[in-house]
Amino acid sequence: MLLQELMEEQPKLKRMLDGMPVSIKERCRLKTYKSSSTILKKGEEIKFVNILCKGELNVINEFANGSIYIIDTNKAIDFIGEMEVLADEDKAIVTNEAKTDCVVLRISKNDFMKWIECDNYITLILAKRLATRSCHTSFYQGYSHYYPAVHMIKRFMIEYVKNEINNNDMVYINKKRQEIADILGISVKTVGRNISKLKEQGLVTIKKGKIYINKKQYRDMVNTLEIW
Repeated sequence: MLLQELMEEQPKLKRMLDGMPVSIKERCRLKTYKSSSTILKKGEEIKFVNILCKGELNVINEFANGSIYIIDTNKAIDFIGEMEVLADEDKAIVTNEAKTDCVVLRISKNDFMKWIECDNYITLILAKRLATRSCHTSFYQGYSHYYPAVHMIKRFMIEYVKNEINNNDMVYINKKRQEIADILGISVKTVGRNISKLKEQGLVTIKKGKIYINKKQYRDMVNTLEIW
C-alpha cells in the first residue's frame, strides 16, 4: 500500500501528515507487522519514530525478574518511540508488541525532530498526548499499594466500558483474565477470585467464561467505587 492511499483511507492520519515537509514525507517508509510480533523492544536502540497507522498494539514493561506487565493497549492513530526521542533517550523504555496485524509509518529520528520544529499542529498533538500520559501516571502512582484488588478491577472495567455503555444494553469486556492481571500488575488468581465476587454481587455477568456488564451493573459499580 502507498502512503497516499493510506492517507485517503485514514482522514486522521492525513490531517496529521498535512504539515509534514514533502522532502521528509518522501523518506518515510511503511512497514507491516504480524500479530504478536515486536515493533520495538525495551532496551533496543531508538533509530526511528513510528506512527501506528492501522491495528492495535500492547505497550509492555518487562523486568529483570521475568515479570511482564501490559501497561496499555494503543490503537491507530498513535506514535511509537516519540517519548524517548523527545527525552533524548537512546534506548526504548518499553516494548511495543502488535496485538493485531499492524501498519506503521517509519520516520528517522532526525526527520521527526525537523518535522515537529516546523509543524505547530503535530507539536500540539504530541504535547496533548504527553500531558495525558503524565496525568494518568500521576493519578495511578501508588494506586496498587493503596487500593484493594477488587477496587482496581472495578475501575478497570468502568474505564473499559464507559464509552460504549450508553449505546449498548450490555458490553463485553474483551480481555482475558490474564490480560487484566498483566495490565493491573496483579496475579491472574486474584483477578479470577475477584471477578467471581463481582458476579456474586450482581455487578458483572459471566457467559461461557466471558465477562459482560449491562447498564444497571455499570451504574451500581460506579456507585460502589465512589464509596471509597
